[in-house]
Amino acid sequence: MHISRISWIILFCLSYVVCNSQNEIYDQTALDSIYEHFKADLGNANADSKFFEALDSSIQRLEVDTTAALYYHKFANLRLNMGHWDSIAEQMHKNGYERLKSTEYQCKLAISQFNLTRFSLFQNHPNTLERAKHSLEIAKKCGELERIAHAQSYIGAAYININDYKNALTNLLESEKNYTTIKDSTGIAMVNLDLAIVYTHFQEDLKSIAATKKAAMIYKKAGRTMNYAVALIDMSSTYLDMEETDSVLKYLPVAHKIVKDKHQLANAYVYQHYGNLYGQLGRYDEAIDNLKTGLKINEGIDDRGLNINFYSFLVDNYKKKGNNAIAYKYALKSDSVSKLIDDKYEKLKSLLTLANTSHDVNKHEESRNAFLEYIKLKDSILGAEKQKEVAALEKFYEAEKRDNQIKIQQQENDLLTTKNTAANNRNIALIISLLLLAAIAYALINKFRLKATKQEAITKVTELENDNLNQKIEYQKRELASKALHIAQKNEMLIELKEDLTTIKKDNTNNTRVNHLINKLHIDKQIDDNWEQFTTQFIEMNPSFYKSITELHSDLTKNDIRLIALLKMKYDSNSIASLLNISLEGVKKARYRLRKKLNLSSEENLEKHIMSF
Repeated sequence: MHISRISWIILFCLSYVVCNSQNEIYDQTALDSIYEHFKADLGNANADSKFFEALDSSIQRLEVDTTAALYYHKFANLRLNMGHWDSIAEQMHKNGYERLKSTEYQCKLAISQFNLTRFSLFQNHPNTLERAKHSLEIAKKCGELERIAHAQSYIGAAYININDYKNALTNLLESEKNYTTIKDSTGIAMVNLDLAIVYTHFQEDLKSIAATKKAAMIYKKAGRTMNYAVALIDMSSTYLDMEETDSVLKYLPVAHKIVKDKHQLANAYVYQHYGNLYGQLGRYDEAIDNLKTGLKINEGIDDRGLNINFYSFLVDNYKKKGNNAIAYKYALKSDSVSKLIDDKYEKLKSLLTLANTSHDVNKHEESRNAFLEYIKLKDSILGAEKQKEVAALEKFYEAEKRDNQIKIQQQENDLLTTKNTAANNRNIALIISLLLLAAIAYALINKFRLKATKQEAITKVTELENDNLNQKIEYQKRELASKALHIAQKNEMLIELKEDLTTIKKDNTNNTRVNHLINKLHIDKQIDDNWEQFTTQFIEMNPSFYKSITELHSDLTKNDIRLIALLKMKYDSNSIASLLNISLEGVKKARYRLRKKLNLSSEENLEKHIMSF
């Protein structure tokens, strides 16, 4: 039932009191009453923007900064809970932060900044990571471990938004560790929901499910039903990725019952998951009905990323029904929305959808242009990511190189000092010998002492020279590992480009230009050249090893030497599969063939045998 006419009259009168009162106590009492009226009927309340703007003006009149900030954040969060993630809610959060900024309450200021960061996360703002890092700066000034853990969780979530999952995992695990230290179960639950997203990206679905269940059980035990529902929705998403429809049918209806008419955004995600679920079950009409319902709910939220998901699923279901014309219409909508948001991955997905669907309706020129734009954008994304990785690696090795140079210089200084000490000892011994010729016994004793000192100095010099040599060898090994990484990255990009071009070739009647592009790649030759360079450098670094093993086993091929080199460098099977661009099964077969050539029994360890040369 909607808010009654009497309730609206009460709210209007209360807001009038706030706007015209000259007593701050009366102002707060009226604001509290307005808040409670909205909160009591949250699902049906009409979040009229003018009403909230009037509240904003009323809160401005409060003289105590901490009190004003409290009301700003309370009403902003109330509006968000109504499902209105808009500029009004964001501005109220900003106003709360500005009122607190001039105070000395760093812990309250941290909470205020958390509100802004949370808004940015849900809206996928480009400044999310900046706001999250600023939250951590304030939290550290506050000094409370709870605030620091909270800020770290926001940084982890912000890294997820920009697809930097390694940094996300680092910050989220640190946050979970701090929440565990202070025994904050709800904080642990919040972090585990984000950890589930990271594990899903790393294709560790079981870890993702476990993290989501952990969060859900904590929220359920704490009586936080809305958070419990969100966790169930996230868990259903992972189960859909795993195509475990029975589990989705078990958990999604429970979440739907909780969020229906109470949280628009969560409700929209429920209908998206229902659409995906029925699509997997082959019930395409039901899937389409649920997706359209979710789209309608999302109109009041205008989450463009969510809209792209709805359009994408609608395209899939209409294509499975054989209605390519309607699928094409939704592909155009997806492409149009993707151009309005700053998310290259969403644009990439929409371009591929458009390329395929326009081909299905015989719009070959449009399909070709979309494919070409897709390849260009994908190449740009891959190039940017690889450049970041290479730049980070180069920065690491430059720092290590500087450290090594400092160590080498220090060792040379120590060596010089040792030599000078030895020379001084010899001079002293000579002087003493000249002065004490008569004291033969003493001279003999002194001679033995000097001999021992000299031997000690020689031993130390030898040790320092060996350490210096070992440092140089270690550095060469890292350079070789870096070259292997560069080869793998280059091979991966070349092969992906060839696969994309081959896909275009299959779906396009005009193949002349595609063939020309494929021929220009010369992928096999470039890959072989890269590995030839790698093998040559490995042999130069390990001449005695290479000579010993090839003399004993003269039938080793280039591929065998390549595998032996990677095993010698202590790469595991997953890394070898990535570097050689083969499956784990392929690695096992290669290892088996190598064992036979090396005449190893089943009990002998391959790596240990290689290291023995």
